[in-house]
Amino acid sequence: MNETIEILKKVGAIISGSHFVGTSFLHFDTYINKDVLYPHVKETSRICELFAEKYKDKNIEAVVAPALGGIILSQWVTYHLNKMGNNALAVYSEKTENGEQVFKRGYDELIKSKRILIVEDNVSTGGSILKIVKAVKEAGGEIVGVCAMVNKNSKINSDTLGVPFESLGEFFIPTYSPENCPLCKAGIPINTKVGHGKKFLESKK
Repeated sequence: MNETIEILKKVGAIISGSHFVGTSFLHFDTYINKDVLYPHVKETSRICELFAEKYKDKNIEAVVAPALGGIILSQWVTYHLNKMGNNALAVYSEKTENGEQVFKRGYDELIKSKRILIVEDNVSTGGSILKIVKAVKEAGGEIVGVCAMVNKNSKINSDTLGVPFESLGEFFIPTYSPENCPLCKAGIPINTKVGHGKKFLESKK
């Protein structure tokens, strides 16, 4: 089994047999909950070491990830890259009110003209990655690669994203629009404790 998937299963971060809603309001029956991973420091460190091993020879000068959970990833990946001989900074982007990603706190200046590795937790549609890619390019960073902890969509690749893309593991999960969701049609209640089910149901009121 892939080591990243094995670690996620070990800590209980892969949850199946329910009716989940994602950030883009797509529905699915299996959820990869990064928030379950992060309290396990040893396991989080190891996954980030796997990121670093992929890019240790790419002369990475800054690691970028989206807040909030991505802050943890950018810190640990940079830590391991630097142990492997790089001299990188760890920064993060933040979400605006309209859902875009921007750099605050002077971080745009820190990544300008630098070789950038973007790291992300789970990829479902690629939308979040494209927003970070846009922010990095606008700040003048040179994107060396984009790497996700888990790619959940077989259609997401370097060609569809327009940047060099890899993932530590693949765990393809079918997703459905609310209108065509078999879980909805079967009357399976939406999970309001994990994911964005509560927000989705509130939006329907």
